[in-house]
Formats: sequence, structure tokens, C-alpha cells
Amino acid sequence: MCFQKKSFPEKDPEKNFCDTRFCLQSWLLDAFFPAKCLTCGRAGDFLCETHRQFPPAPQNEAQFQHLDEIFAATEYYDPVVKKSVEFFKFRGFSALAKIFAETIVERVPDNFLENAILVPIPLHWTRKLWRGFNQADVLARAILENRTRDLDPGFELKFDLKRVRRTHQQARLGKSARKKNLDDAFFWCGENLAGKKIVLVDDVVASGSTLDAAAAVLKKSGAKAVHAVVFARGGKTKEPGFDQSNTDSKSSSA
Repeated sequence: MCFQKKSFPEKDPEKNFCDTRFCLQSWLLDAFFPAKCLTCGRAGDFLCETHRQFPPAPQNEAQFQHLDEIFAATEYYDPVVKKSVEFFKFRGFSALAKIFAETIVERVPDNFLENAILVPIPLHWTRKLWRGFNQADVLARAILENRTRDLDPGFELKFDLKRVRRTHQQARLGKSARKKNLDDAFFWCGENLAGKKIVLVDDVVASGSTLDAAAAVLKKSGAKAVHAVVFARGGKTKEPGFDQSNTDSKSSSA
């Protein structure tokens, strides 16, 4: 049984693919390690109700050239958040995507996702093969499923953004090197995006250079606006724990 096909059906059968390694990993975790809170060990889910009360996201002073707005649901450096992201991203705890998506949808402004096309930040095929799945794909699917309960007819998900060049890990590079690292890294292979509103999806944002590089490609393909939504924000924050009551624009984004 395919975890992804069962939980996140798509209208386009050609893109209703299954990452076999990822699905097997999820099945084994469910079968041999019944869900219990990663923090306190309480049975029932990978995060109990107490430990999914994530803190608000901080703000930082990053400047974007192409990305119009970004929304982060929480702060990456919170111990529970950091551990949850690491288990989701590197240990295959895919069920956490549902919790992350619920938090995003609950906290994001009402019109941020309205009539938008969700586009997950892609991995290069070599890194995806090594990891077994793309965490941004899984999170985007979970957001779509959560959001469609509100019957938003204009809300859809596309996987036509490709990472065509293998890049170094951004976290290990300086500011100028990060921008150069992403030159010509992305390519849009889908339909013309004229007049469309795009919302990029990723699990964590630090400097935001990856999101900005992807936004540049989408705008060249005709997108009217490119926003981004992430679960957690890291990087150098303006004020740790600062309450993000609204989305951040180009002048005060992360």
C-alpha cells in the first residue's frame, strides 16, 4: 500500500508518483515504532497536544529581490521544533507533515493561500535519491489536503519547478556564495504562469536565498506574484522569539 497515494491523491495520474523507499520507511516506522510523542513519550501521536504548541516565528532583516512575501509558522531554534524538523527531514517521520501543515494553515493569514498554486522547493534528483523523498513535496501535499477541506476551488499543487543543477548545501556557505551557488539551479517546465499567484513551500527558511532564486525563475515564467510559506524560520533573527503577527514583505522578509 502506498502511503503517499492513499493520503495525498492527485488529479494528474502522471504526477501521482510513489517514492518507494520513503513509503517503505513510513510503513516500517508505523509497524515497529507505534506513534508516541518525540518529547515526552506519550502514546498516540509523534507530538502530543502539549508539545505542538509551537512558539511564534521571529522576524529578520533579509532583503529579497524577487520574492514578494513569506510566512513562517514558528521558530526553528525552539528545541521541540528543531527536533521535529530533524526527525521529519532526516529520519522519515512523514506523519509530522500533517502537524506542520495544520499549524501553517491555522496561523497563515486567510488570503495568503487563496487561489494560489502551491509549488514545493525541489531537490536535485541525486539528493532526492539519497534521502528517499523530498520533504517539501510531502509538506505541500499535507497543506493541500488540509486546505481543500475549506473547498477552495482555485487552490492547486504543481511539481513543475525542477532543480537542474546540483548545488552545495546553503547552510555551509557565506552570503555571497549562497547567491552564486543558486545561479541557474532552477527551471520551470510547466505551463505559462501569466497572472498566476504562486506560493513556494519548504520546511525551513534561513537566509531565504533558495526561495528568492526560485521566485526569480517563476516570475520569468510569467507569475504575477510569488509568496512562500514555511513551517519554521531560522537564520539570524532580528529579535529571538519576536511575534510575527503578519507576513513579511520584501522590505522585512526572512
